[in-house]
Order: sequence, then C-alpha cells, then structure tokens
Amino acid sequence: MDSAFEKAKKALAFKSVNLRNSYVVLDDDIEPLELEKQNLETQTFRGVAKVKEIFIESDKQNWWEYHFFYAVGIRLVKETVDDAQENPSLEIKATFNALYRANEKLDPDILEAFSEQNIGYHVWPYWRELVQSSCARLNVAPLEIPFYFFAQ
Repeated sequence: MDSAFEKAKKALAFKSVNLRNSYVVLDDDIEPLELEKQNLETQTFRGVAKVKEIFIESDKQNWWEYHFFYAVGIRLVKETVDDAQENPSLEIKATFNALYRANEKLDPDILEAFSEQNIGYHVWPYWRELVQSSCARLNVAPLEIPFYFFAQ
C-alpha cells in the first residue's frame, strides 16, 4: 500500500511558488560593515504554517487547488550568557505560497505528509534568493543559507 507521501506525490501537480510577505530589518544602531565584526548567533525557523484548499469548478474540468503557506526566517542576535532577549541585529522573514493542483480532494494525513517532506524542497531556492538579494540591498555580507535537507 502506498504511503501518504507517495499518494500525495502522485496526486499533486506543482504549479508555482509565490512570495506572500517578507520582513527585512537591520538594527538602526548597526552599520552594515560592522555586522561581520560582531559576535552574533544565527537563529532560524522553517515550516508549513497552514494549508488552504480551494475547489475550482469550470465548464470543462473541476479540480482542487492546495496552497501551502511556508514560513521561514533567519536572524542574527548577540550571544548572551543569560536569557535576556535583545533585538536582532539583522532579521529576514518571509512566507511563501506553494501552489499545487489535484484532480481529487485529498485527506488531511496526505497533505500533512506532503507538507513535512516536500514543500520546503520547492520553496527553498526562492528563500535562498530572497536572503541573498536582501543582504546585497542592505550592503551586508551574504548570510549562508545551506541547501535544503529534511529529516528522513
């Protein structure tokens, strides 16, 4: 029997990845050239924040669209010995909408399996480009965003 992820791969056809929102900020007290000299810790997050299902009805064909909202972020913060939270020196966050189509309505467990194993793979190149171009516009050294890997 096919796993939920295998069913999702067979049923879902990739259509596009679009930026839904982004947030980029460099702390006002930091000059771009000084950023590299500071002792900063990198913090990141990534994951599917929500899935939206839309039924499309037309004269010729009916289908379901699945919008996977993938939230991702990176920030540089000063390393502290206590748990005091400081404002990030640099922060870049975004939400991307990965759009897929299916000829049938899919069960939530299939969508969850696909969310965990595939959405990041399609979104990741767009995220890497956003971080690199944002750093260039801020005149800061590019932040290293590694290739996409997921836990097996």
